[in-house]
Amino acid sequence: MKTIKRNPLLTTDNFKTMKGNKLGYITYIMYLSPFTFNSKGINLCSHASKGCSESCLVGSGFGGIFPNVNEARVKRTEYYLSSRVEFINQLYTEIVAAVKKNKDKAILTIRLNGTSDITFEKFKIFEGNTKNIFEMFPDIQFYDYTKNYTRFDKVLPKNYHLTFSRSEINHEKSLAVLKKGYNVAMVFDKVPEQFEGYEVVNGDNDDLRFLDKVNVIVGLKYKKMTSKGADNKKAFESGFVIEV
Repeated sequence: MKTIKRNPLLTTDNFKTMKGNKLGYITYIMYLSPFTFNSKGINLCSHASKGCSESCLVGSGFGGIFPNVNEARVKRTEYYLSSRVEFINQLYTEIVAAVKKNKDKAILTIRLNGTSDITFEKFKIFEGNTKNIFEMFPDIQFYDYTKNYTRFDKVLPKNYHLTFSRSEINHEKSLAVLKKGYNVAMVFDKVPEQFEGYEVVNGDNDDLRFLDKVNVIVGLKYKKMTSKGADNKKAFESGFVIEV
């Protein structure tokens, strides 16, 4: 049987996550294709809004400038959808290698949903189908953003930090999540000091959300899309971006 050579799933090549290097952290992040941008039409961002889809980060940065970057994301997504167990086992292997490579050099953190919103905690494929990827690495800090508010009603792995992400259609849900004591990321035209009675911390200083104060708004300044034909006005017109 011919062995398929797989490209890496994780990368450290990201301007935002590299800001954590100065604090002694190194973040490995995985980028897939968001929404239904795959051959099966499966939505990998189940709770995304129209405004979110029209102003997705997949169209900014390297992803918006270099077509080969998005092509690689599509290939990873097709791999995930067609061979999920093999995919997650490769993730495990890459994390093991990352642990070894960074031992005594930096604090390792992992973000699996760079441009997706997958509930990886539900895939218990290790140790007789009893453990997920987070539970296999209890000493590593994982974190993500999510628009899936139902995830905050369940017990998450202790080493997995989630920040809820506000859109134009889930503002009330965002306030409900804040009332529960969790943090919510919101996109602004300019980051204020307070909003809706909550302190706003600047989420653009780094991507290490697990270091944030508890029960605050994580303010993010809107990142303009750089892909050909992108219309950045839609993010403001839809209400996805909060204009202060």
